[in-house]
Amino acid sequence: MIPRTKVNYGPGDLLSAAFVSETESRRREALTAGLAGLFGVAADQIILTASGRGALYVIFSCLPQRRVVLPAYTCKAVVEAALLAGKELDFVEVEEDGFNLDPGDLAGKLNPDSLLLVTHQFGLPCAAPELLARAEAAGALVIEDAAASLGSRLKGRLTGTFGRAAAFSFDSTKLLHTPLKGGFILASDRGLGARCRQFAETSLKPMPGSRKWRLLALGLALTLLADGRLYRLFHKLKFEWPGRYTDESLSSPPRLNPFYTDQLAEWQAEVLAPQLAALEDLMARRRDVYAELRTRLAGAVSFQLPPPDLDQEWAPIRFPLRIKGDKWSFYRRGVRRGLDFAFSFTFLGCPESYARSWRLAAAVLDPPFYDRLSRTELDRMVEILLALDRETAPEQGEP
Repeated sequence: MIPRTKVNYGPGDLLSAAFVSETESRRREALTAGLAGLFGVAADQIILTASGRGALYVIFSCLPQRRVVLPAYTCKAVVEAALLAGKELDFVEVEEDGFNLDPGDLAGKLNPDSLLLVTHQFGLPCAAPELLARAEAAGALVIEDAAASLGSRLKGRLTGTFGRAAAFSFDSTKLLHTPLKGGFILASDRGLGARCRQFAETSLKPMPGSRKWRLLALGLALTLLADGRLYRLFHKLKFEWPGRYTDESLSSPPRLNPFYTDQLAEWQAEVLAPQLAALEDLMARRRDVYAELRTRLAGAVSFQLPPPDLDQEWAPIRFPLRIKGDKWSFYRRGVRRGLDFAFSFTFLGCPESYARSWRLAAAVLDPPFYDRLSRTELDRMVEILLALDRETAPEQGEP
């Protein structure tokens, strides 16, 4: 079976990380310096965190505005981070034919007591300049959820540099990975950055040793599941036999867990170091596969492809398909053929009155899309998707 995800690191990276002492800081300092160099900022404008949601929590906690205006189509962890920081929520519908928030739905929602959270969903940049102009006109501040868009550009400008601050993630579904998450803040506003740094230094605690070994074990399991045969067994145990498809749930109460309260560990920085050094190659690989999939799947009628990267500027972390028929039937038939899919926001944190966002959530399936996707797996995936399309088209009345 072709796994829904594979991590960039291997057992050797984890073995090296296991022997890293948490009394040191040079790896975190090097990671911070590398990220600062990428964005062309000072090192004190980068604040490492335990996760992308943890980065958002720190940013929100350091700003006095009471309201967060955010996309209705977004990860529930984003909603959780805002609620844990004591904010009120005001959702914005998704754009008509895309994955980011609709600027036209912002009317009357922005004022000096609000933060506009703009998201570059799946690494596909949103209309940041227009959103920034609307926010400034209303006296609102812009924060970027760039968790999925490290390395993506919009007209030559890196995502994460448009707002006062941005949150990024090193989760296993993103561009760079470390067990089990990790993240950082980019603070374009130096004053806000200083407050975020002080908050992180006083509120985030070193990761306990017991959690280090548990996360290393989970990381090792993820590396082993790159083997299709082991993954098939895992999928049966984890999903098929229990009758589940995703770890997402409809509702769970927000709580401060280690993804919010831990510091990024020195051993996690060790795992990230070689990936950051290879960032340009990782982004180029993603762009190439994204473009190839758009070309080879162009004739499909049972699903809609994501938009083209016309300027070759994006670093996409998903290739989201919008299934036009029965998404769950499509998924199950793919699994039977040996192709697993990931899910993006099957359950949303917004009310069901945001119908466009809920329809999108009900349609999106993510085929495997990662750096370690082999040529054989890529060809097989295309073959399966086209076969599923041929099966599905007659059901929709297509010729």
